[in-house]
Amino acid sequence: MTREAATPDTQPAKPVGDGPTTGAKRRQSSIVKFPLRFHCAITSAMGDSLRRLTGSNSLLAEADIGRLALHSYLTANDPQYVRAMNNGGRNA
Repeated sequence: MTREAATPDTQPAKPVGDGPTTGAKRRQSSIVKFPLRFHCAITSAMGDSLRRLTGSNSLLAEADIGRLALHSYLTANDPQYVRAMNNGGRNA
């Protein structure tokens, strides 16, 4: 047995660093402006459509589209929500 084989390999398999890895996107941390999270199930057709609309060159992410859709629904159906938004969101 050689000396190299008897010594444990303490080197990491991949280089460790703070730089971005190729091909992997770093997730953004939660925005303080939106402190709550909302999750829902969608159909395959909805998912396919979201992927087409929120591709790599889109200005909006999936969460942005969901937030806009929920805002539109609440504006149309909840007068108290509308009042809260008109007061600068202080009552939201």
